[in-house]
Amino acid sequence: KTVIVRSGKDLHYLYKGLLRDMNRSKDDLSPFSNAYDIAQEAMLFLCQHIGEKLGDEYITKYRKTTTIRSACYRCADNYLEKQYTRHIINTVSLDERITAETETILDDEQKNDYTAVDGVVEQMKLTKVEKETLSHLMVGLTCIEIAKLYNANRTTIWRRQNRIKQKFSKTFC
Repeated sequence: KTVIVRSGKDLHYLYKGLLRDMNRSKDDLSPFSNAYDIAQEAMLFLCQHIGEKLGDEYITKYRKTTTIRSACYRCADNYLEKQYTRHIINTVSLDERITAETETILDDEQKNDYTAVDGVVEQMKLTKVEKETLSHLMVGLTCIEIAKLYNANRTTIWRRQNRIKQKFSKTFC
């Protein structure tokens, strides 16, 4: 169960944080990591069973019998599960996506009227390359992607973007 939820990278990150928390100086005011909270949760559970052995029986709240050791692991595991599976609640399964109705994005875009935007672009009096850069930016490309498209330096595209912003602010602000 826990192997599926967490990757080794997450556990390694928690382990490094715990080592850092244990070896830090006492005057350090930085907050403790999440791993320290997990270790503290396990220690508090074990403090409730002082004088007992790890192999002794423990009865869970669901009336199941287990050992104190596995109950301690489960206590820490519950803390980890809350931390790393909170985002799973909002995910949609692949079966639901397949059976859902398809969305027609292109039809929605064709209904939009861009005459106002075209009028604004004409008032800005952009050069040909600035208009092309603006159209790529409006599509959603980044400066680096546009630079690769034109085989140009990314600072060139960045300068064009700044000139477009300056012309827009001169015209409308």
